Amino acid sequence: MPNEAIVYSGPYEVERLRRRRDRRVQEYLFRRSIRTHVAMPDMTPCRIAKLVLYFIVFFVVLAAFTGGMALLVMAYHIPPDMPGCKKFPGLSSVPGKWKGDVKHILWGDANQKQLGAIRRQMSRAVERYGLEGQRRLMPCNLDDSWGYATGKPCILLKLTQALGFEAITYDHGIDLPDDAPDELYNYLSDLGTEARTNRIWVHCSFKKEEGLDIHIEYVPERFFDSEHLFTARNVFLNRSSDDETSTYEEDPSLRRIIGVQFAHIPSNRDIYIRCQVWAKNIPFYMGTVRFHVRRTAPVHPTTPLVLDEWYEKNL
Repeated sequence: MPNEAIVYSGPYEVERLRRRRDRRVQEYLFRRSIRTHVAMPDMTPCRIAKLVLYFIVFFVVLAAFTGGMALLVMAYHIPPDMPGCKKFPGLSSVPGKWKGDVKHILWGDANQKQLGAIRRQMSRAVERYGLEGQRRLMPCNLDDSWGYATGKPCILLKLTQALGFEAITYDHGIDLPDDAPDELYNYLSDLGTEARTNRIWVHCSFKKEEGLDIHIEYVPERFFDSEHLFTARNVFLNRSSDDETSTYEEDPSLRRIIGVQFAHIPSNRDIYIRCQVWAKNIPFYMGTVRFHVRRTAPVHPTTPLVLDEWYEKNL
């Protein structure tokens, strides 16, 4: 048979050589397993006691670490809701920009850019109340610029929400603390008994300086009606209806905003104003807002310039 007709079926290996090779591989694996094998020690009482002690120490250290981390989180992390802490309402205001703890309000009667920024701030604060809010604060916005274009600027004061809070109010002038302003004491003393109950009073004052005679008015009143003020919704009896069982609902947030209007503010002069809410359980640091108000106007020279005098003498 010619060599070209032979078909090879694979590499040829003698069976005796293959058995010898397999034997050498098995011996090598056996010797390697002996070198790396670690025998399991016997479970003696001493070894069991050590294992139990190790487990106890491990879990004690783990509990101490977990407890320490929990204490750190509780001490230095303020949760967003804090359901276990007593909450107080604060006092917010528009317009103006915060600089430190004082709110600055700067405008000019003819500066449309400043007036536009003030109108946008005031509109954003009132638009959520709809037509009822605009009607409530209408005396502040007769010029459609919240008084800033006509020299009678308004500041809106709002009590922040604190659900479930019940205000303890000053129902008599004699209940006011010694540091209360005399104007607020006289105002409460002139009111009747029914007009003094369940009301969080508001008082704004300015720093007394020579030549300042600023007039302050409150729109619609100088108080926040505290009856069911911090609830989701109030239901009242509709006394104007013929049906004695008819009721109407009111959003109490509408009564948490009032306006303070100032008149006779001089131009180009720094004026410092402070507004406070007066209730027995509202801290002063939560219910006080300070303002730095400045109304700008062009300044015209009242005396001739030195250069003009020189020209007049040399003509």
